Amino acid sequence: EMPYVIFDLDGTVIDSSHRKATRADGSLDLAHWIENNTAEKIALDTLLPLARVMKILAQSCHVIVCTARAIQQADIDFMAANGLKYNAFLSREHGNNESDESLKERLLSNYFKGLGLASVADAKAIFFDDNLAVLDTIAKLGVTCYDANIANKRLARRA
Repeated sequence: EMPYVIFDLDGTVIDSSHRKATRADGSLDLAHWIENNTAEKIALDTLLPLARVMKILAQSCHVIVCTARAIQQADIDFMAANGLKYNAFLSREHGNNESDESLKERLLSNYFKGLGLASVADAKAIFFDDNLAVLDTIAKLGVTCYDANIANKRLARRA
């Protein structure tokens, strides 16, 4: 059976930082993000080093995208245009405002239950994300987690 590898998008395989603004407390300015979430601006996103890893692993692994984005056609088009292949795409429902960690825990739990597994841990998956709160939450489910910030820095040095 193929191994499961889970990738977040923003800050993990895609650099969308040109569309992001943070508040004084460091939290995401969601209104700014939504306003800059246009097809034209999504097309200006670039790939981070982990995108190469995703492309390689997609040849032999079951790749799952698990993102807190509420997906639109421009996101799917960007993935296709940049050769980012996946077997499953899990994303925020439009209008859903739950925390990223709660969202991803629910999406992944439901996905693996749908495959007939008792828990996410039974999938023996590995997970890449740049959000430490998400990594902490998903690690508690028994998933091997990697900090995309560290992975991308290391991969960039080798490029």
